[in-house]
This record gives sequence, C-alpha cells and structure tokens, in this order.
Amino acid sequence: MGLSRQLNEKTWLGGAISYTDSDIRYKTLNGNGDIETANVSAFVTRNLAWGLYGNASIGYGRLDINNKFPTTQLDTDADYTTAALGLTQYIPLSQQLMSSFNARYTHISSNTDSFITNAGQAVGSSDSTLNYITLGARLDYKLDKLTPFVHLDWQKASREFIQNTSDDDYFSYGVGANYAIRPETNISFSIGSVFDKRYANETSVGINLSHRF
Repeated sequence: MGLSRQLNEKTWLGGAISYTDSDIRYKTLNGNGDIETANVSAFVTRNLAWGLYGNASIGYGRLDINNKFPTTQLDTDADYTTAALGLTQYIPLSQQLMSSFNARYTHISSNTDSFITNAGQAVGSSDSTLNYITLGARLDYKLDKLTPFVHLDWQKASREFIQNTSDDDYFSYGVGANYAIRPETNISFSIGSVFDKRYANETSVGINLSHRF
C-alpha cells in the first residue's frame, strides 16, 4: 500500500507498506524455501527533465525465512534497512503504450537472528551488507481503467546475493496489471520470477494499493 503527495510541479513525496511471499527452489542443494517479507519505505521523486525522473528511498523490512533441505530444516527471521537512488526515463510509444527505462543503486544492511536447526545445530546471528545496481525496462499498455505491464531487470551485486554461491548477477521479470479504482487510487497485481540464477529459482506474487492526495 502506498501514499504519495505532489509537493509542487516537479516533486512528489510518499511512503509505502508492502508484503511479498516468495517461493525458492535451491537447485544445487536440492531444497526449497519460503520467504515472507514485510517492508515500510519512504521516497521522494523529482521530474528532472522531459520524461526523466530521479528518485531516492529508504526502507526497513522484516523477513520470515523457512528453508527445507533433505537432511536439515531451519526457520529464522531477519531485519534489514535499505537506501536507494535511481533514474527513470519514460518514452511514450503511442497514446496507449508507454515504455520506461531505469537505473538504480541499492544498499542493504541486514541482521539474521540466531536459530537452531531441526538437527539441533545452533547457528549464531549474523550481519551482512550488499550493494547492487539494477538496469531495467518496462512496457505499460493502457486499456481504459486497466493497464497491463511487463518488465525485465538485470541485477549486479558487489558479492553473491546468497553467500557462498556464484550468483552475483541475474535477470528478473514479471507481468501484472494496474486497475484505476478512482483517478487518484490504483490497485495492482503482479507475479515475477528469475532466470540465469545458477543457485536458486524464485517465484513471487504481490498486490499493491496506492493513493495520491
């Protein structure tokens, strides 16, 4: 759920609360996982030039992690903070079709709680940081109140996204639709996945309600 307010002709300020449920299949370890994420964030967006927008955001989130492997099962929590800077360029292709291209830098600091596996092994808490860039493209096709969209992104990190693996870059993609309940209120649905991720496959679904005032 997101709220935003236009401060002047070029600047918007807002915040969002989100929830995501992701299913993961660990290919090399023959296991699977379920990660539930709750996140709150604040952002500012500014129109820099024709169709070009700059944005910055900060956020805090909480993860509920449940992983199952052939001989081990673990359930733990983690919290994290994020800071991001980005640029988005919008290019209309027709009256109904809009394309956009984005570049973003993100920093994440996280802390994973200590836990005990089902085999009785104690694992201590740990801290980690991750920096990565995202380059992406998106198409939106407006059909009256309904606007389907598709997107493709490439992520490249300063280290492996999951430690002790070789996955420091991968592609993510998704499809979804926005529905305008009112001119200032929208609800969106999306489903996404990844490819070229050698260690794990992921699938996620999301729903978002946003309001401008």
